[in-house]
Amino acid sequence: MTRAQEPGAPDLGAPSAGRRSLLSTVSQAKLRPAVSPEYLVSRPRLVRLLDDAVRAPLTLVVAPAGSGKTSLVRDWAARTSLPHAWLSVDEPDRDPAQLWRGILAALEGIAPGCSEPAARALRQRPLADALAVLLDDLEARPYDALVLVIDDLELVDDEPVTASLRTFVQRLPGWLHVVLVSRRVPDLPVDRLRARGMLGEVRFPELRFSDAEASAMLARLAPAMPADRVDEMSRQAEGWAASIQLAALAARSAAARADDVRADDVRADGGSDDRSAPGAVRRDDGARYLEDYVWHEVLRGEASDVVEVLTATAVVDRVDPRLAQALAGREDAPDLLARAEERGLFVARIEPAGSYEVHGLVREALVARLRRQDPARIAELHRLAARWYERDGQPVNALEHLLRAQEHRDALRLLASCVTALYESGRRSTVQRTLDAIPPNVALADPGAATDVAWCRLYVDRAGFVQTVDGLDARAHGLDPGAVDPGADGVGTAPSVRARLEVLRAVVAAIRGDWAGGAGLARAGLATMGDSWLLDPVVRYGWNLVAREIALAERWDDASAEVRKLALTIAAAPERRLALEGTRALGAALDGRPVDALRLVAGTREAADQVSMTMLRTELLTAEGIALREIGDRTAALPLLARLAAADCDPLPHCRLLACLELAQAHLDQGDLDAAGRAFAQAAEIVGAEVTGPGGRSLLARTGCLVALARGATDEARGWVDQVDDPFWSPVQGALVLLAGGEPGAVAGLLKDAEPRNARHRVVLDLLLARTAASPADAEEHLLRAVEPASAHGLVQTVASAGPEVVEAIERLAWRVPPGWLARLRRVPAPGTAVSSAALRERARSLTDRQLGILRMLPSRLTLREIADELYISVNTLKFHLKIIYRELDCGSRAEAAELARALVSPGRAQPSSTLRR
Repeated sequence: MTRAQEPGAPDLGAPSAGRRSLLSTVSQAKLRPAVSPEYLVSRPRLVRLLDDAVRAPLTLVVAPAGSGKTSLVRDWAARTSLPHAWLSVDEPDRDPAQLWRGILAALEGIAPGCSEPAARALRQRPLADALAVLLDDLEARPYDALVLVIDDLELVDDEPVTASLRTFVQRLPGWLHVVLVSRRVPDLPVDRLRARGMLGEVRFPELRFSDAEASAMLARLAPAMPADRVDEMSRQAEGWAASIQLAALAARSAAARADDVRADDVRADGGSDDRSAPGAVRRDDGARYLEDYVWHEVLRGEASDVVEVLTATAVVDRVDPRLAQALAGREDAPDLLARAEERGLFVARIEPAGSYEVHGLVREALVARLRRQDPARIAELHRLAARWYERDGQPVNALEHLLRAQEHRDALRLLASCVTALYESGRRSTVQRTLDAIPPNVALADPGAATDVAWCRLYVDRAGFVQTVDGLDARAHGLDPGAVDPGADGVGTAPSVRARLEVLRAVVAAIRGDWAGGAGLARAGLATMGDSWLLDPVVRYGWNLVAREIALAERWDDASAEVRKLALTIAAAPERRLALEGTRALGAALDGRPVDALRLVAGTREAADQVSMTMLRTELLTAEGIALREIGDRTAALPLLARLAAADCDPLPHCRLLACLELAQAHLDQGDLDAAGRAFAQAAEIVGAEVTGPGGRSLLARTGCLVALARGATDEARGWVDQVDDPFWSPVQGALVLLAGGEPGAVAGLLKDAEPRNARHRVVLDLLLARTAASPADAEEHLLRAVEPASAHGLVQTVASAGPEVVEAIERLAWRVPPGWLARLRRVPAPGTAVSSAALRERARSLTDRQLGILRMLPSRLTLREIADELYISVNTLKFHLKIIYRELDCGSRAEAAELARALVSPGRAQPSSTLRR
């Protein structure tokens, strides 16, 4: 049985006399879809999408010219099993009667006989009556689902045609589904139908060709085009079918020219003109074809004010309604863009922002014509866009348009004002790209421009920044105040340039590790600028240099007059105030207040992530790593420090240096001299190449002394002590050398010159004095004096690193020591000599997670009972596991197993289960 013979199917037999009469007035070509071209790429995903859409009473396939609307519906019609009728409308159908004759002729093909009464009514009565007759007739027919397709509806979407269609689509019989294909949304109750679930839609976003589909179509249209060019042009098409066909047309034209003039294009050197090679596309051809298509097919007949707004806004990718008003110079610009969207002119509203986006190739065509006709206006539009974006807080877009307008000095000014924010938010490439676009004559035009360039280079090229500032410094006395170009807010005046230069020199000093010298220069620059420091981003940075020097000098104290004044001053600059919190946390960690440091890190991290401040996050991570190690949490601290040591940390090399030094000391505590030596060598490399100043050398020397003492190289340690430039650490390191050399009696005299500046200093000093005290009573007094600030601030590792004899002495005073702090101290593994052996590691692989957890705790001073309590097991179970551990590691006691544990459980090894972390 054929489809026409099935129950509920219309009789599609010979047409009646009425139908023959009606068909005689309608061109038969309009009642069937055209044959799909051979190059058409089948897109099953869209056919399935349209299959779903036509289940609704009304389906709209709406997209701009050349989007592939008709091709899709044609492909669907060829594949569907649903009986369907087709009508392609044209200009004469603007007459409602003519249009409805065509609709009736199409409907006659799927609902035989429906056209006769309606056609009679159409000749004799008003259109509304004829529609009523048609709808009543259709409603009485018991058909299964049938489809009516009306193509090119945009040609007739004027009143009263749309009025009759509104009536028709709202009263469709249940079996009839209508598909309207148009360049723009017809004037129908679309919102109401959509809300009722009576509307299916296919729009341009769905019709866009994927890159793969575009490449397949382009390869069919232009087989000689090279594959890489096919892929490139497919991406440029942005899914627009017409642009793909135009690209192919340009390619074929290029190939034809190559065939005609191949002999003439052979160069004297035997080569050929690449533009004439088969399949090559001259951009002029493609652009010309595209421009012609846009103006002749897309914009032809559109209102001049709509075209004017589209042209004015074509210089931007996405246009905010307010920006459209600024570019077009008219308040109704947003309304005209909305009209362009309704008219199907490749304009799309982007929700929820409410901006508009015009297809990239359409914008190119608009700009191309404007560039030919009025190039000066192109530059002016870019300047208008740049000013609007800058006022709106979108510096990246503003920079792009300033460069396109050839406003290089303004671009440099803007970049200097926001370079820190751009870098902190991960837009380093934007900074570099803008700098690369600034011509040398602009960069060196005046001292203000030169300092702008130097400041911006800090964030993308540290070595180039240092060289630039050194060059400026050499010419500092040649600055001609009269030649300075005043800028906005006074930036560019002679005092501003001098202040900027002093701050830039301060940054160089800080990068090189001369933090004290850098802070002095920064203070000088701030003083030169006076109360106007807040107006200049370069000079504002000086306050953070002052803060960083206080932190690295280990004298950060929130209660001090120095820090209070600093914090109060920086409060006027929000971005500098937030950056200060990272320096504050680092200062707390270095001063021996790890709990405060971790609290600051936790309180600032969320804000740092929200504003994407890279340098702030780097200082916070450094502070966190130092603080975690200090409280005895090696499991968390060492991987964090290792990550920092391997990172660039640009432009804060001191953070990487601190991480390397902390790692070296951590390995010393574990007795792993090889690992400590590697970490120290990395730190020495940083100091030798980057942080070469006295501050960096002094930090390196302090750890160098400890590494040398661990190896028993006392003379080498003395050499390192001579390089420690710190009023506290120099005598302390010297005292350690005296103890190692067997001269404890000389320690007290040397330590008289030590000047403690923070809690950690006081703890270190009293622990040393306790080790060299003349009597047990004096030793006990110094120990208790050390325990007081250590327990108050959470210092654990500093005390544990003093040696097992110090920890034992504190344990004997347990009744006078805070129990919580003492418990943490006893959990820290005692320093010792690690044994590194691949064979031992291999044997340890047989241990369970539980046994590895026990092994990790053996170097601590916890008793077996306390270890069992930590792991929530009984002492007998613990002893059972210990027997297995001793057997597998071939050792006979806890002391031996503890020595092996320092080698077997290293920071680089994956940690066992969470039980071990309690």
